[in-house]
Amino acid sequence: MLGVQQTFDDLGAPLHRVPFVVLDLETTGTSPGTDAITEIGAVRYVGGELNGTFHTLIDPGADIPPLITVLTGITTAMVIGAPRIEEVLPTLLEFVGDAVIVGHNVRFDKGFLDAAAVRLGYGRMPNRTSDTCALSRRLLAEEVRDHRLATLATHLRSPVTPIHRALEDAKATAHVFFELLQRAGTIGVVYLEDLMRLPTARGAPHYAKLRLTDSLPRKPGVYLFRNGAGEVIYIGKAKELRSRCAATSTATGGVGSPR
Repeated sequence: MLGVQQTFDDLGAPLHRVPFVVLDLETTGTSPGTDAITEIGAVRYVGGELNGTFHTLIDPGADIPPLITVLTGITTAMVIGAPRIEEVLPTLLEFVGDAVIVGHNVRFDKGFLDAAAVRLGYGRMPNRTSDTCALSRRLLAEEVRDHRLATLATHLRSPVTPIHRALEDAKATAHVFFELLQRAGTIGVVYLEDLMRLPTARGAPHYAKLRLTDSLPRKPGVYLFRNGAGEVIYIGKAKELRSRCAATSTATGGVGSPR
């Protein structure tokens, strides 16, 4: 069962220490319950360096619909003799390990993997995820006309063009992801917890306040927030001061200090 697998859940880890697996799937349709995976492509990064590549076609056990073939170029004949998902999944799970899973609209890809993992008795993958589409909406809203992978790959000058094939799209997504991480770093996103919170953080001008919490201890304590006039506007307690103050400062616009 996947519950035994250790996951990378140290939210206080600097991003340069976090392993990431960027992946993309091709499928026979859009429903994890009734459709199947036809191709998996993934690239693993540790310390920002490419650490491994995973790629395979998969026999979905049924004909590939003509509309999908037009989109991806994958035909039924191409997957004849390819391994089934039950043969591939154990190797993929080992490849992913405890990494944060990155994808463009990552819920789609992980939804298919979770459906297969549950059906085969592994349980849902416990890994944290990061979505390049959601990050783009927060970081590039004023720069691009839409947040499609092809648009972002062109805008951010990816050396790989996404073509609706799993490995190429995974490589393009990886380039987009690390470019977005650089953008995020300029507004104080340097820890995993910051990245996890970024897509839903309120008030873009307050992202930089994440940096103000860098010196706070990662231990229980009481904290307060003051406004520009020095007046206390919020008092709270937390099991982990840095995470709580970072979350509250982006929401309130205040500046926190421990007591």
